[in-house]
Amino acid sequence: MTILSFLSLDNQEITEQGRSISVSTEQSGGAIELDSGTSRRYIKTNKRSFTIKWEWMPSIDAHAVDNRKSRNYLKNLVLTTKNKILMSIKLDHNQNAENIYIYIKDYSENLIRRAVQDGCDYYSVTLTVEEA
Repeated sequence: MTILSFLSLDNQEITEQGRSISVSTEQSGGAIELDSGTSRRYIKTNKRSFTIKWEWMPSIDAHAVDNRKSRNYLKNLVLTTKNKILMSIKLDHNQNAENIYIYIKDYSENLIRRAVQDGCDYYSVTLTVEEA
């Protein structure tokens, strides 16, 4: 069985196991008042924000259904990354993957299950990133 790549962070493919994604756009800009007394609005940028959630994400890569990077890699990436990183994402299966530089905005996790016999823990993970 072949699982198509959907998401990679810092050139490492992240597991598809239990993943969902939502995309929002934030517009930044302002308004200026002209000498004539009228005001004009302007837009500086439109930045996308991606919220990616995984349910039952294993802590060990080998326990993921597709053997791709999982919770331990994400946690390490969040703790060590200060600058922008490359994200490759494919939102539509009919199009090529899009490469975007992003900043990590938020990360949270909740422990769902601790499997003592094999040492793998399972988490509910939420990662929010913003376009650079």
